[in-house]
This record gives sequence, structure tokens and C-alpha cells, in this order.
Amino acid sequence: MAGEHMTARQFVGKEIRLAREAKGLSRVELAKKFPVSESLVRWWESGRTAPGEQCVGKLITILDLPEMLQHVLDDLACNEVAPEWLGKWLAVEEKATTLLTFEPLVVPGLLQTEDYARAVLRLGKESPLDLEGKVNDRLGRQRVLAREEPPLYHAILDEAAITRPVGSPQIMCDQLMHVADQAEQREMIIVQVIPFRVGAHAGFAGGAIVLASFDGAEVAYVDNALRGDVIEKSEDVMVIRRLWQKLSAKALSEDESALLIREAARKWAT
Repeated sequence: MAGEHMTARQFVGKEIRLAREAKGLSRVELAKKFPVSESLVRWWESGRTAPGEQCVGKLITILDLPEMLQHVLDDLACNEVAPEWLGKWLAVEEKATTLLTFEPLVVPGLLQTEDYARAVLRLGKESPLDLEGKVNDRLGRQRVLAREEPPLYHAILDEAAITRPVGSPQIMCDQLMHVADQAEQREMIIVQVIPFRVGAHAGFAGGAIVLASFDGAEVAYVDNALRGDVIEKSEDVMVIRRLWQKLSAKALSEDESALLIREAARKWAT
């Protein structure tokens, strides 16, 4: 489905097909294991329909699907609308060799502390149970950066992300020290900050963006007020990459950014 924006069902369908082929199963062979019709398996893989609750558990076991995909299948089976980015983007993160991101308002999720993540997610007015589940999910995603062979993670933040209060001053101080420490201690993490003195810049009117490279391909995630979109069309991805490169050129160097972040942390501590 290159060249198109995929729905959550279409993405899951594609992953089911890839997992089936990796197991060396035909559609007919997979169908017989339930049993369901071969045409229903075809509908799953095309994204025309999602597997029902009675099939999800067996499908996960037969195809040895990753935990991330299991959550999306469960949501779809319950007729819940999974966030557009959920299945698609988490799968991309899991196999990325490079992640390039820009965040205009908050610290990126992969660098958030538990308290900061909770403060950000609380803005969505979740129930306590839902809130803690989302906090755990967000922290779980950070395992990507702790892999034996982690991706190169290059984050660009607007200075607003380190000066706008999220939670208490102590939460802000701890969060910014964490970002600075991660960038200093882990060679595969790079953090840059675009200072206020730059004025308006290429990302000024947009939301968060992420570019991921894996298996010789590159895809992008673009956030907006309503949803997130995963972009696969090469021409569109190139536009987003150029935007990210412009933002990187406007940002401070790694060392200058670290100094600015630590200075901001000290201000929050006083």
C-alpha cells in the first residue's frame, strides 16, 4: 500500500499477511486452523474487516504476533477506534534503524520521565485506570532505545518544550535533566534545541513529526490536532525530511543545546 495513508485495519491486515508468509502458510492453510473461510482471511489481509474476538487469540498464537500488534487487534475486535498511529507507528519504531523527530511543544515520548508522561497524558482527562495504562504504554515504547542495537535517535525540540510548565517545577527539572543525561551518556541519542531567538521557523505552524528508516525504506509520522498520519509515499516523505533538515540547521549544536537544557532545568529547580 505504498503511496497511501493506511487505516489501522489495513495496517494490521498487511502485518497479518507478512506474518503468515513468514510462517510459510497459505491463506487456505491458515483458514483451516480456525476454521474459517479462505475468503475471510483474504478480507483480514486486505483490511476490509478485522478478525473477530473469537479469532484474535488463536491468530496471535499461530502467527506469533508481536505484543504491539496484539493490542491493536484487541481494540479492532472490540470495535474500538484505535488511534491512527497506534498500530502503524509502533511497528515502525520497533524495527527502525534511525528515528528523526521534531517536537514543538513537549519533550518527545521516547525521552519522557514517568512523572512528566503522566502530567502530559493527564491533559486528556483519562480515567485513572486508562491514564496509568497509557503511561505504561509510553514508557514501554522506550525499550526501543535500549535495544542491543538501538536506532540512531535524533530529536529536535523547540525551546518552548523546555520552558512551558508541564506538571510541577520538580517534574520539569527532573525531565530536563533526564533529557540532557540521555543525550550525554548514550551515543545513539542526539538532542538539539531551536532557541526562541531564531523566531518563526519551518515547524512553527505544524505539529510533531518523526521520520523512521528501516529495511531500506523511510516513512514519516505527522501529528495534528485530530489524529496522526503515517506517510509512506516517497515524495511526501522527502518533503518531511527536508523540513526536518531545515529545523536541524536552525537548531543549536548538541553541546549548546545541552547547556541550554541544563540551564532551564536549574531555573525550574529554584
